[in-house]
Amino acid sequence: MKLPFLRRLLTGGAPADALKITYASSLGAGPKAQFGQLLTAVATELPDSLAVSVIHLKSGELLATRHLPGKTNPARAAAYNAEVIKQQQQALHVLGLAGSESIEDILITLNSQWHVLRLLPGNRYFIHLMVSKRDANLALAREVLRTHVAAVV
Repeated sequence: MKLPFLRRLLTGGAPADALKITYASSLGAGPKAQFGQLLTAVATELPDSLAVSVIHLKSGELLATRHLPGKTNPARAAAYNAEVIKQQQQALHVLGLAGSESIEDILITLNSQWHVLRLLPGNRYFIHLMVSKRDANLALAREVLRTHVAAVV
């Protein structure tokens, strides 16, 4: 299995294409800085990620993203992924698990990609990570998200 992120880790190389973070125009300076730090930290530890984005859960609006242009467009799926989380929260409620259980993350497995949806503290926003199955380690990707999301206030 080819693991480019591991090769760069061992050789000390940096990703060839450092991508910029784009923000929603409605985003204030405080959240912009906070989400920017979060996306930068995740992208630094997972340099081969296809996309990493922060989305407002209630509206489904994409607030900040770092993605490969032309390959992915997280804005198109943002509202649908928000709906996936909301429906799962409703399912927990119907099952009587809402008081004792909460969603850690939701994994969507495609033929060539993993998509991980993870709520940020306060459950107002979530992070959406897209990685290639060929280039990423799922356990590492989930741990990176868990660690950095826990640090968000």
